Amino acid sequence: MSKKTDRRTVLNRILYFWGAITSLPIISAIIQFIYPPARTFIGSKVIGSVNDMQPNTSTVVQLGERPVIVITKDTGETIAFGANCTHLGCVVGFREERGDIYCACHGSIFNIDGQPVSGPAKRPLEKIPIEIENNQVTITTV
Repeated sequence: MSKKTDRRTVLNRILYFWGAITSLPIISAIIQFIYPPARTFIGSKVIGSVNDMQPNTSTVVQLGERPVIVITKDTGETIAFGANCTHLGCVVGFREERGDIYCACHGSIFNIDGQPVSGPAKRPLEKIPIEIENNQVTITTV
């Protein structure tokens, strides 16, 4: 009778060990989803000519691994934000007809200055510096 108990104990330990090992990738994925790694890219990129940017339009460009949304306001001023929603990181877009920034994943809405207006996002979009030199628009991250 003690041999049966010992065998059962050994099999249970093997099963627990196997369960723990196979659950590690799942736990790791959940942790990376909740706390994504910081995206670091230091550099700049020329977006284009000021003359090419029509008022009330936008474009999403890649700066390293990072999407950046560049918006030209009705006034002609050009601004840029990190294009990842501050809720869960989906890429946002500019709605020209409404003049706001919208995340289609969960419905967050940001005003033209990147501040959250409604939806689950609570933090503003990260403002990206823009330089205009020799009629060229350049975005830069530090």
